Amino acid sequence: MQNSVTQHYPLRSTDALHMNKEDDVAPISSSSFLSTSKSTVNFGSSSTTGNAPSNLSPIDQLILTLTSDKTSLLLGSIGILLMLVNRLISFPEDAMYEASRSRIDLLGVFAAGSVLLNGISKLDVESAVAERVVLEGVNSGEGNKVIWNTSAVGSTAAIVGDEKFQSTVEWALSSFLKCSSAQTAILLTANPRQGRQWAPLATAGILPLDSDLQASIPESCNTPILDRMLRDDDAIKGGSVGGTEVPGAKKRKGPKESYLPTLQALPGKVEFTYLPLNAQEALILPVLGSEEKKEDGWYYAVVLGGDTAKSFAPRDIAWCKEIGSWVGELA
Repeated sequence: MQNSVTQHYPLRSTDALHMNKEDDVAPISSSSFLSTSKSTVNFGSSSTTGNAPSNLSPIDQLILTLTSDKTSLLLGSIGILLMLVNRLISFPEDAMYEASRSRIDLLGVFAAGSVLLNGISKLDVESAVAERVVLEGVNSGEGNKVIWNTSAVGSTAAIVGDEKFQSTVEWALSSFLKCSSAQTAILLTANPRQGRQWAPLATAGILPLDSDLQASIPESCNTPILDRMLRDDDAIKGGSVGGTEVPGAKKRKGPKESYLPTLQALPGKVEFTYLPLNAQEALILPVLGSEEKKEDGWYYAVVLGGDTAKSFAPRDIAWCKEIGSWVGELA
């Protein structure tokens, strides 16, 4: 079984903003190992599909035929079935013979199972990707323009007026949309010390139809999944996907990313009011800044929404984490 995954690397702003979304996004969603729907099974291993030499001897040809996927599945299934039938129709009275037969049956099941497993391992299984849906929302603007919401942090927040921070955030959100399967990219902020709950600070891509939901989260809406980003330690285990550590990256104490591959099947999807109503998946990334910059009490997180369930592979998540860390250096 082969599964190709498009690998991404951190890009400069000039590179990411000029990449073609159709060339880069489609391979990710179609090749993710997390994609599960109906699958297609094709018979015919490499030894029986034309790759074998034409001058094989009859004995070699017989061996290749016996070890092919179809033959292995057939012989393994017949062997297990015969063992089962023999067990059901024979009732020996001799206890010693019964014990001996049990050991023979056990060896027979192991042998038939090995042959069956050989056939299964040679099957060509092609995973079918989840269906892509049309998100119910509006576009943030031409070229996925980034919309800023200054009311999320107040007019006195110096970080909103930081041109370097703004340009980095705009580049990062645009990179998420152009170089991953995300259709919505949102930077959220919260300050528990000032009693401010999570609110969208910068948004791009497909946004909810309701303009109020684009700029704020209803006070009646609880955000337990997003609140994991407020943790100062890594004791909590969210929906993190294993194997997404960036090689050579410095490990820092803090919350981990949470990946919700099938958002529509999650009861907690109601908290993602800032995503399109029918968003299929969500990736929540902590934006970890330096300890010195945490004195003001502001926390940041990036939420990515997609139109295809289970389209983020571990490598894609690792790439998104690296881009998010660049924003954290300025937050």
